[in-house]
Amino acid sequence: MALRIGNGGAGYRKGYLAGEQEQRAGALCDFFKRGDIAAIFCARGGSGAIQMLPYLDAKAIRLHPKVFVGYSDVSILLNWLLQSCGMVTFHGPMVAMELARGLKRQSEEFFWETLLGKKSHWQFQLGETFRHGVAEAEVMGGCLSILVTTLGTPYEISTAGKILCLEDIGEKPYRLERMLTHLKMAGKLDGIAGLILGSFTNCEGEGERGLREIIQELFHEAPYPVVAGLDA
Repeated sequence: MALRIGNGGAGYRKGYLAGEQEQRAGALCDFFKRGDIAAIFCARGGSGAIQMLPYLDAKAIRLHPKVFVGYSDVSILLNWLLQSCGMVTFHGPMVAMELARGLKRQSEEFFWETLLGKKSHWQFQLGETFRHGVAEAEVMGGCLSILVTTLGTPYEISTAGKILCLEDIGEKPYRLERMLTHLKMAGKLDGIAGLILGSFTNCEGEGERGLREIIQELFHEAPYPVVAGLDA
């Protein structure tokens, strides 16, 4: 497999951000428009990703769909590209993170075979089933703490009829409960086809009320399958 790699760094700076909102959005749109680019891999999550949304050109991007890969704050862009541009996006490893450190053999195999169109079905073991069932639907989601920030904005996530996949890292159980409750009260857990929860790395609490108890309490009557433990 031979890939030609280019540097997409725009070189802009604004404190901890990579430039002004318009600059970042414009650079991303330019990458989509370029005919010599087939895939866009995010270097890492960007804390100002949501600021770009008002300046992204959905019409132009729809005309030039590409592979787009990232996670964490990039969840904002993954779901915007799905909802506004009808693009399939990939919640996957980033350049300065997992790709720099090296992927596990199975992850690397699945990742590249999926992106190159050689693999379209997977089978993997999840940690625990909270609600049994079968679901077949479009998958969307990403980082829980980031997706919650879209609520009440014009870019609110649309979850109805979807299999919702949620993950996060380094959040205390009380914060996860608050965010999941927020999603539930906002109606984003109504009408979904299923719920997949990640492994939530470094999200353990010090008391008896942990993530497992929170999931059980919030979803014990869910009319859709609920599973947890996906390595995401």
